[in-house]
Amino acid sequence: MTASFVPHPSVRSPWPALLLLAAWIGVAGPWFVSPMFPMETLRQWQQASGGWVPVTLVASVGIGLVQLAIVFGPGRQSFSDVGWRARALLPALLATALLWALMQGATVLSAAASGTPLVAAPAWARGLGIALGPLLAQLLGTALMEETVFRGYLWPQLALWLRTRLSSTPAAVVALLLSQALFALVHVPVLLYAGTDAAALGGPLAMLFVVGIVFALVYAATGNLFVAVGAHALGNATTLLYQPQGPAPTLVMLAALLTVVTTGWLFRRQGQAAMRGMEAMP
Repeated sequence: MTASFVPHPSVRSPWPALLLLAAWIGVAGPWFVSPMFPMETLRQWQQASGGWVPVTLVASVGIGLVQLAIVFGPGRQSFSDVGWRARALLPALLATALLWALMQGATVLSAAASGTPLVAAPAWARGLGIALGPLLAQLLGTALMEETVFRGYLWPQLALWLRTRLSSTPAAVVALLLSQALFALVHVPVLLYAGTDAAALGGPLAMLFVVGIVFALVYAATGNLFVAVGAHALGNATTLLYQPQGPAPTLVMLAALLTVVTTGWLFRRQGQAAMRGMEAMP
């Protein structure tokens, strides 16, 4: 990975903004799983809306708005600095739809190959809100906020700061590892709340760390943060039409994402080689 592969914001955030964001992230997770969080009220909203307003949507947007206020306020970032570009929306929607189709297709092909009948995913029988609400909550809430903060903001900003002490490529790599380690660690309160034993946290945290790196590389390879948002949303809320058969849908998506990263890397290398060749011409 070269430094040119890292998205470049136009302004370096002051250290106090990074520390303020880290402090809020450190407080928000424990608050979300504490008795002080209005979980029961939000569950009632979710039920009353037929699933269209999930708990995760309200919680992630509420917590995320504070994060965005820090990023765009004392963090001195613009929308484009963190990857929010209007022209990127349509390609990202198409890419997300393609990923979703690949995940469905793997089940359909596996069923056809084995002669096993397809079974509709039970969520659809319970109503559109139950089936689609979790995906919308990810696209507009959790996935959008986490990709913006950890991939669109923290990774590039840490790389900028580390370049004062390291050369460009080591700074990019160290920043990637640090930012995605933090991404994994902020999930500790939720994992414990969900019943994960403290002694068994290593596995889920390692998985989150790797997933964070993959999403960061997807952003770098495509230059489109919203592609990472769509993939993140599908990873958390696969919204399957049928009960899965064959390879796990998330593994199908991971294979597709790694293909995107590899292709983007190769194109980037070819473009850089062509530019060096043109510069070398007399």
